[in-house]
Amino acid sequence: MIEHVVSCLRPVVDEVIVVTSAELELPELEARVVIDGEIGGGPLVGIREGLAAATSEFAFVTSVDAPFLNAKYVEALFSLGAAAAPVSEDHVQVLSAIYPCAAWRNADNHLRRGSRRPLRLLEELDYTAVSSDSAVAWCESEGPRPWHGFNEPKEYLEAVRALDPTATVELEFLGRAANRTGPSRGRYPVGTLGEVLARAESSTSLTSGSSLIENGRLRKSHLVCLGGRALVRDLSIPLGPDELVSVIDALAGG
Repeated sequence: MIEHVVSCLRPVVDEVIVVTSAELELPELEARVVIDGEIGGGPLVGIREGLAAATSEFAFVTSVDAPFLNAKYVEALFSLGAAAAPVSEDHVQVLSAIYPCAAWRNADNHLRRGSRRPLRLLEELDYTAVSSDSAVAWCESEGPRPWHGFNEPKEYLEAVRALDPTATVELEFLGRAANRTGPSRGRYPVGTLGEVLARAESSTSLTSGSSLIENGRLRKSHLVCLGGRALVRDLSIPLGPDELVSVIDALAGG
């Protein structure tokens, strides 16, 4: 998601600043990374750090979970030349808004007083409220709102399917696991690990007579590796577009 958001913003801004925690490992990005020293401080802390690091007059602030972010929408917000945020269903979208970069001091003052709501900062800046319909019209495309995000694996998968109904995962069987099936590699619609494994098993010729999944869990005889990075057993993990999923026997995986 962070790669997606950075790629959306690069064409319309002078610089992308990513505010993150020292505890998180990020991929290489065309962005300047700023470390947030106050872990768990909430979004206003991240806004303060990002605005303080910026050198322009205004900055567009967004959360990472913004799969429907649209460059035309960001450009239109910038064109207002002031603090601005869309209002959707009576909620001000404070993490899809324009802030003056100098307002990092205002944010710092709010935090020192114990106020951690970004909305209070926008109200102090006398922000321009943009109707949801106007913001959507700027996007010049129909679909979910550019500020719509997700908080759970199910919502992530719904967002993926909305963006690309044909998105797939690549699944391969290695070692002894490869002997259980016909084709050792295939592509299947995105879903949870459990859903992808179930689809794979229903479309291949198993030779061992038993499923990889038993009583809602991955059998102890096998492990799953995601993209060559991590061995997992949790069937509820969501698998995104073009994720490489390798099924191996547990003995080979250590």
